[in-house]
Amino acid sequence: MRTVIYGAGGMGREALAWLRDVDGRADVAGFLDDDPELSGSRVADLAVLGDSEWLEPGVDVVVAVGAPRARRAVVERVLRLGASLRTVVHPSAYVGARTTIGAGSIVCPNVTLTVDITIGDAVIVNYGARIGHDGQVGDYAFVGPGVHLAGAVCVGEGAEVGIGASVIQGIQVGRWSRVGAGAVVVRDVPDDVTAVGVPARPISSAAGEGAS
Repeated sequence: MRTVIYGAGGMGREALAWLRDVDGRADVAGFLDDDPELSGSRVADLAVLGDSEWLEPGVDVVVAVGAPRARRAVVERVLRLGASLRTVVHPSAYVGARTTIGAGSIVCPNVTLTVDITIGDAVIVNYGARIGHDGQVGDYAFVGPGVHLAGAVCVGEGAEVGIGASVIQGIQVGRWSRVGAGAVVVRDVPDDVTAVGVPARPISSAAGEGAS
C-alpha cells in the first residue's frame, strides 16, 4: 500500500526518517502540503505531490502536522476522502504492557510509555518524552520533546504540552489547552487556556492557538 506524508515541513522530514527506520522498504510516494507554492518541489528526496485533492482510497497517510487544530482538520479531510491513517512507532520507543496507541499517532524516537497507557488517535508524542503508568493522552494532542508526564496524568483532546514541561502525578490538562515550554504543572489545567511557569498558572485563553 502506498504511503504519503502530510506536511512537508520539518516534522514531515522527521516523519520520513522515522518511517524508514520502522520499515526501510516503505513505499513512500511523496509529501502532501496545503501550501500551493510547495507543489512540484522536492523535500528530502521526495516530491511534494500536491494537497488533499491528490488523495484516494487505498492510500496510507502519515499526518506530520504539529498544531493540534490543524492536524485535526487534515485528519478529517483524509478520512472523508477514503484514505487511511498510518500509525508510526519508532523502534527505539519503549512501549510497555497494556498500552494502546490510536490510529494515525506518531510515537517518536526514545519515547518511554511505561504500562497501562492510552494514546488516542492522531497524537504526536515527540522524541524523548516519558509518560508514566495509567496515563491518558486524548485525540490530536501534542506531547513535546522531553516532556515528563508522571503516573495517571490525563492530557485532554487537542492539548499541547510544550518542550521540557513536567506534569506531576494525577493531574489533568484540559482539552485544547497549552502548557508552555519548561513549565511544571502541579494543579489541574482547565480547558482552552495557556498555562506557563513554575508552578504553571493559566495566563490566557488558548483558543485558536497551536503548536507549529
